[in-house]
Amino acid sequence: MAAVQGLLKKHDAFETDISVHGDRCTDICEAGQQLIDERNHHADSIAQRCEQLRNKMYNLGELANVRKTNLLDNSAYLQFMWKADVVESWIADKEAHVRSDEFGRDLSSVQTLLTKQETFDIGLRAFETEGIQNISALKEQLISGNHVQAGAINKKFSEVIARWNRLLSDSAGREQRLLEVQNQFRQIEELYLTFAKKASAFNSWFENAEEDMTDPVRCNSIEEIRSLREAHAQFQASLASAN
Repeated sequence: MAAVQGLLKKHDAFETDISVHGDRCTDICEAGQQLIDERNHHADSIAQRCEQLRNKMYNLGELANVRKTNLLDNSAYLQFMWKADVVESWIADKEAHVRSDEFGRDLSSVQTLLTKQETFDIGLRAFETEGIQNISALKEQLISGNHVQAGAINKKFSEVIARWNRLLSDSAGREQRLLEVQNQFRQIEELYLTFAKKASAFNSWFENAEEDMTDPVRCNSIEEIRSLREAHAQFQASLASAN
């Protein structure tokens, strides 16, 4: 890029020099025409030399235009390649994130990773406008102008876009995986809460049962003994159903 910019500056100076010499050429030809009008006896030779001079200046100008066009084309090509390399470098930097095998150790850490993923996706959408669309527009401009390096430009653009699409796909896949892990940890927490509730109910039942079993038995009649035995039988049945 720097080398081409340097050549373009040199060419601008060269064009300025051509312009100055073009003015001198015009002055010489006007002087020659004056001699011809005055019927100078070298009129034919003067006319021939003036024509040669005008032709050489014209050809030099055409060659200068061709060189400037080539320099500008090369500058545009190198600028596109540089911007494409910048985009590809940015993509490479983000690929490590979407390929990470870190999916959290619990619900809180997974939710933190999901928040980071949302921020990451916002960055992707912003870069699509700033980076991807810019090189797409530049590529279309060069191709529509029938740039001599059209093949290399299309190849580079296709490589960058393919890598960009993989990044988008991997990012979506990571988000989906995080959502699945989040759902798994939520189910685990729900099971834990269900267990805690049942354990609390069991502890209460066990304490009551333990209290009943340790109470001293006092009966004043056969009916009371029979009633206690029936109640104990029901308790034993409840133990069997609990198992």
